[in-house]
Amino acid sequence: MIETRQNNPQICAIVAVGPDNVIGLNGTMPWHSRADFYHFKKMTVGFPVIFGKNTFFNLPKYPLPKRLNIVCSSSYKNENMGDYVRASSLEDAVKYCAGFERLFVCGGGALYKYSLEQDYIDTLYLTKLIAPELSEQIAKNPTLYTRFPVDITMFLNSDKWRAQQIVYPAGTLPQENTDIIAQFFKCVRTR
Repeated sequence: MIETRQNNPQICAIVAVGPDNVIGLNGTMPWHSRADFYHFKKMTVGFPVIFGKNTFFNLPKYPLPKRLNIVCSSSYKNENMGDYVRASSLEDAVKYCAGFERLFVCGGGALYKYSLEQDYIDTLYLTKLIAPELSEQIAKNPTLYTRFPVDITMFLNSDKWRAQQIVYPAGTLPQENTDIIAQFFKCVRTR
């Protein structure tokens, strides 16, 4: 577990999960949800965002503006690249975030898995996407997709986590151009 000090931030994760616990396809998201993009930006602007190397370099545009961007890879040395920081581990990434109120682990699957297995995550901001068309595509080729390492029902229906739905006022979220429905949750670990 990452050592707790007063100047260390709260460690959060933020993830959008589609049908069958899917989070990715070939390094990208297999959906386009304007509401989820809005939510991600609203939650993370002003805070550090930590990515695995493949996830970061597969973003449509990087680094993300108005956030300290940190890229983790065991092949990196810790160094400031000017517009983002390289870190050799999640522990080293957290050190760069001293003084911030919170930080966000943003994927990919291996970084989520490690941070959850090591019990680092205090709060999970979860977007649950309901997408019938995507469900059909996943059913046809299930092995092509990357999945979140833990079944999301653990966060929504468990004594270890307290889930609260985040509801935006009417007219706040951008309208979807597809049949995707996005539901947002804040899941806080009970200790």
